[in-house]
Amino acid sequence: MIFLEELEQTAAAATDEYFVHDKEFCKMFVLKSGWPLPDANAMYTEPEWKLNEFQELKAALNRTKQKLNDFDLDAWHVHTGKLNPAGQVVNHVRRHVRPDFLTQAWCKFYEIAWSSDLVSLDEIHGEGGTSFTSVHLCEAPGAFIAALNHFLAINYEQLRLDWLAMTLNPHHESNGHPDIVTDDRLMLHTLPNWEFGPDYTGDIFQPGYAEHLYRTVLDRFGGKGAWLVTADGSIDCSDDPGEQETVVSRLHDHETMVALNVLRDGGSLVLKAFTVFECNTICRMFLLCCLFRSVVLRKPATSKPGNSEVYVVCKGYRGRSEAMPYVRAYYAYDRHRRPSLGGGACSMFPLSLVPVEFRQRLFECAEYFARLQMRTIDDNVVALPVRETLYCKMKPVQASLCREFVVRLGLRPIRYKRELTSVSPNNFGHKTNWRDRARIGRKPPRGLSYSEKTRIRNMDAAQEAAALYREVGQCHEWSASQQRQMDDDVVWHRRVHLAYRLPDVAFRLGKPVTAVKGSKFCCEAMIYYRQRVLSRFPRVRGGGGAVDAGCRQSHYRAKIDRPRAAVCDLTEVIDEHASDNTALQHRCLVAIVDALRSLSDGDDLVIVGYPLYTQLSVANVYAVAKMFDTYGLVKPDRVYGHALVFLKFSSAHHGGWLAVLAKAVGCLVPGDNGGMALVSWMPVKVLLEQKVYADIVTVNNLCILHEVEPILLSASSAAPSS
Repeated sequence: MIFLEELEQTAAAATDEYFVHDKEFCKMFVLKSGWPLPDANAMYTEPEWKLNEFQELKAALNRTKQKLNDFDLDAWHVHTGKLNPAGQVVNHVRRHVRPDFLTQAWCKFYEIAWSSDLVSLDEIHGEGGTSFTSVHLCEAPGAFIAALNHFLAINYEQLRLDWLAMTLNPHHESNGHPDIVTDDRLMLHTLPNWEFGPDYTGDIFQPGYAEHLYRTVLDRFGGKGAWLVTADGSIDCSDDPGEQETVVSRLHDHETMVALNVLRDGGSLVLKAFTVFECNTICRMFLLCCLFRSVVLRKPATSKPGNSEVYVVCKGYRGRSEAMPYVRAYYAYDRHRRPSLGGGACSMFPLSLVPVEFRQRLFECAEYFARLQMRTIDDNVVALPVRETLYCKMKPVQASLCREFVVRLGLRPIRYKRELTSVSPNNFGHKTNWRDRARIGRKPPRGLSYSEKTRIRNMDAAQEAAALYREVGQCHEWSASQQRQMDDDVVWHRRVHLAYRLPDVAFRLGKPVTAVKGSKFCCEAMIYYRQRVLSRFPRVRGGGGAVDAGCRQSHYRAKIDRPRAAVCDLTEVIDEHASDNTALQHRCLVAIVDALRSLSDGDDLVIVGYPLYTQLSVANVYAVAKMFDTYGLVKPDRVYGHALVFLKFSSAHHGGWLAVLAKAVGCLVPGDNGGMALVSWMPVKVLLEQKVYADIVTVNNLCILHEVEPILLSASSAAPSS
């Protein structure tokens, strides 16, 4: 970060065509590598240790970060963005280079690839290869892959990228905010390249994941490992920012061990890290310096200067045979997490096995990056009273860095056929805009200060419910616009417009979705509020449960003017199994299949209360719709709930769809399927591309509002008035 007292001079210098922000492009630190390998048998045999100088540096950084405790995060991000020399690089690259999937992470990785010599043509060609193989851990939404592909297309035209990625699966509904990245635009176009592990969650901590990925990599890459592994994982630490390194430590350990398991000899690793203060981070860095010929820590120019993020770039892997004793020892420890002699966690290596010379050099590294961060935070705080003046002075600096970024890195557009997907940059956005607008709507809030979050954590249940009700109330204006999208009581669609085919059916078993924490079929904020409310407060019988079954039947038959329509009322089933979504799905589908089997040609069917938050339930509804001429979604009602209606059943049209639903019933009992349950049976991309999708999102958003508001009103009734 440029010092404030230097800003005016720097801004003037930025008008010179030869001005270069070397400070921004040269934030790096080289560690000595080639250390003798420590004894793997000594791993996790002693308690964790601490080094005073590292802890004092941590305390100094945390004192600086505490200056931000009372700042609204959204406002602070705007302020720091305007003072960030690289704050306009992404927009500049978008205009002048037009990558097919551009984010800030794209720019960060492109700079790492440009500066780190990650590709060895001699080694690849020496094996007769024409592909550069890579594995990307914790990768969503996929910017590192897109940047690597663009880098190869410009600098190594003779190579093609062959890649495999893993991440928390945004299509498995047990994953939700804030753990997952919901942007799946790239993923939907490249699903065969994504691996979500044995339980389909994409959780790197799931048992057996490392070996599963190893076998998958060998199968994909002709029996060999990857030339490059990237690991960009992190965990939301906003509730405890002073312990970010400790919070993410186990994730980074797992990423490291998975990478060591799938890299080929001579390969490279790019691993996200934060501060380097704690015992096991020091040990992990030492192990990397033992197993690679070169280890460099880099903070790319486009990495926000006020955060702790750095990337550990390791080249020249000594080989899996050297690393496996450490990988096995780590997983043996992680499986048991046995208490150490002192009753706490164990250290990866005893302090005696980490050389003093290495520790001294690593402290210099930790101090270098911590001082950069502290200086940036202090400058940004000091800048607040005169921010408008400084914003103006920063503009020429930002413009100069934008030009320098493109020129220095040799960036230019690539040919259409070298892009990651068959969708051009313009069409990429156009194809998904309607879906993204419908699905995302509003995002979960993030703008609370640390002090405000601490205050909320100390609330009692009634106060928390009242605060949540106010937050949900902020969605009322948006909710009203959703209701206006359903001007009619029923939104009708025709079977012939449903692009849904039996050859696309693909059953997928995975970890049972007991609680729905994420959904592609409603606004991200709504599913976040629903999960938060249902996990915290007692349920209140409302919606369709507020009236008896006879009233509900009469109400919906009258809505569609079909007094003899068959009614499959799932309200009581849903109430009974509200705490277990897998059991709920099973019992609902049994009832739906039974109702379908009792129909004759020309009959109508009303399904009351069936929740459409999961890809499984949406797939089931689409299958039911294929058996009728017309189907519709009834506008949700606060008293009667919601319903789906299907007109004119046709045995000639149900084809194999009823058989698919019957098979799905048998896959929904975890005890009958080795602890796994049916997660989906139709590709999610197919589900999202149907014309009815946007209407399902609207219905779900309204259903959630009708569900959570009575719960919050009831729970907050004991809250003191403000």
